[in-house]
Amino acid sequence: MRLSMVPLAAALLATGCATGPDVRTDFDPAADFARFRTYGFVAHAGTDQGDVRSITTLRLQQAASREMEARGYVRADEPDLLINFTGRLQERVDIESWPAPAFGAGWGYRAWPGSAWGGWGGTQVTTRRYTVGTLVIDLVDREKRQAVFQGSAEGVVTQQMQNNPAQAIDDAVAHIFARFPFVAGRAEPVAVPR
Repeated sequence: MRLSMVPLAAALLATGCATGPDVRTDFDPAADFARFRTYGFVAHAGTDQGDVRSITTLRLQQAASREMEARGYVRADEPDLLINFTGRLQERVDIESWPAPAFGAGWGYRAWPGSAWGGWGGTQVTTRRYTVGTLVIDLVDREKRQAVFQGSAEGVVTQQMQNNPAQAIDDAVAHIFARFPFVAGRAEPVAVPR
């Protein structure tokens, strides 16, 4: 399913459970983060629709700009870092089955499973359909054309997220950047206060 069909909006992610989305990050330990002071966005993000900039992409850019500027980075036309977004929605189905109790006339004393007087009869089955959204953010060294940081957030897309896609996107981006351990012009990772 293309993200543009359901404004990645909600899609993206994933604060479906109280603990938030499943966030994973990685960075290139060989990259010289001290030389990165400016940022910008790729010409055609993975969340765009062909040559059309999507509303989702615009919201992602706004959220990422807030996060980058909070860390001292400045937006520029010829940036040190380019930011790209990709995402997807996946329909999932969970099916559970378990033996269903059958209560006969003699259930209890002298009844044993499978007997005519009680035990297990048949199977109960439940089916749950839901959508999982995944957002991936890449920070790319523009000069070397190589990713130096990648973060992803994945979680169940809730009705609340579909009703308020801008907030869902802000939350997903904030969850990923909470694990981005760099500030402008510094080589060593730092703890970024939230």
